[in-house]
Amino acid sequence: MSPPNPDPQPKGLTAWPETLLAILVGCFAAFLVWPQIFPGPEQENAANLPNLDKRVVALRQISDPVQRDSVCVGLSAYGRQLDMHVAKDAHVFLSGIVGKENAGRGGYYYFLRNYLFPREVEISADRKGLFTYKDGFKGVDATSIDELRTNGFDLLIKIGADNNIALQPLTEKGVPK
Repeated sequence: MSPPNPDPQPKGLTAWPETLLAILVGCFAAFLVWPQIFPGPEQENAANLPNLDKRVVALRQISDPVQRDSVCVGLSAYGRQLDMHVAKDAHVFLSGIVGKENAGRGGYYYFLRNYLFPREVEISADRKGLFTYKDGFKGVDATSIDELRTNGFDLLIKIGADNNIALQPLTEKGVPK
């Protein structure tokens, strides 16, 4: 049995590529981090660390969650406000989401579904809505208010062509209070 090699590969000139690579990676990291820590005057409204720190202080001053959300993302505030005023067991239908031409409206669905949880939020009248990257949301958009009522929905949220949101209560549960 041969003894193990006690000496690792000798250092010296053979280690210079690793050292150079480590220095280059360190310089690149410093280049990326520097504007986050020490922003220039052109970054006064950018999402850098000093500005985010100021934003945290400002947001802590707002105790109302709807008002705090409105300072950040308006759709969050809208979703939170709906959550506060619509019955927890209401079934919600979100119209204007299905179809390739409406693929950009997916954010409405995801935000409202998040904020309205545990309510059922559907985009397809058959309750089988599906998202694909190629075609956007697939499903059956509602053709009539009566169809939605028959299928057990309490509130219709319409996303219009101009991306405006309109509420239409279908039953007493769907009436915002």
